[in-house]
Amino acid sequence: MAIPAILATVGGALVSGLLSKALGTSPSTSSTSQTARATQTLGKDDFLRLMVAQLRNQDPLNPMNNTEFVAQTAQFTSLEQLQNINTTLERVASQSNNGGIASASALLGKTVTVNGSPLALGSTGTATLAYALPTGAAAVAVRIFDQSGNAVRTLVVGQQGAGPHQLVFDGLDDDGRRLGAGSYIYQVVAADTKGQAVPGAYTGGGQVTGISVEGNTLRLVIGNQRVPLTAVASVVNTGGTL
Repeated sequence: MAIPAILATVGGALVSGLLSKALGTSPSTSSTSQTARATQTLGKDDFLRLMVAQLRNQDPLNPMNNTEFVAQTAQFTSLEQLQNINTTLERVASQSNNGGIASASALLGKTVTVNGSPLALGSTGTATLAYALPTGAAAVAVRIFDQSGNAVRTLVVGQQGAGPHQLVFDGLDDDGRRLGAGSYIYQVVAADTKGQAVPGAYTGGGQVTGISVEGNTLRLVIGNQRVPLTAVASVVNTGGTL
C-alpha cells in the first residue's frame, strides 16, 4: 500500500491527528493567520510519521512487500537530501539577492581595506592590534568582539594623527577578567572634533583572492584571513595593508 493510499484507508481522524501533531496545530482549531497557513507544508519528519502510520495500519493479510518498502525508504532518503540542498541554495540565494555574491565577485583581484580583522588570543599574554586612520581624529577607540558579535572590550585611545598605529591589548574584558583563548574580531572607531565618524579607518587589508560562504556570512579571502564582506572599508589601488 503506497503512502498516498493511507489517506483513504487509515481514516480521516487518524490522518488529521497525525498531521496536527506533526505541524503543531489542533485539528479542531480554525487558523486564519498567514503564519499558521505557512506551516502546513509536509517535511521529511511528516513523511516519516506517515510511513510509520502506514506500517501500523497495513492489512496483515496483505502486508507491504519488501521491494515496495525499500523503494519508499529510498524516496524518503532522497527527500531529505533534496531538502538539505534546498536549504543551502536558499542561503546562497538570499546572499545573492542582497547583492552579496555580486559585490564579493566584483572585488576579486582588488586590493581592499577592512575594518574588522581577526584576532587570535591565547590563554595568557597580550596581543598587538594594528590599524590606520586616513586623517587625524579627535577621539579613537578600538572595540573587540567575540565570534557571536558581542562586544567584550572597548579600548579608548584618545586623539591620534593620520597613518598606521598599534595598540597592545592585555586580553581582559571590560570587567577586568581574562578572556578565553580563541578567535575574536577587533574594529577601530574614530571621530572628529564635532563627534562625526571619520570614514576610511581600517584594521587591515590586502588583495582579495577568493570568496566563501560560512554559515550565513559571506567572507572574503585576503591572504590567510577570511573577513566578512560587510567589514570592507574601501577599495584602494595600492597600499591598504598594515
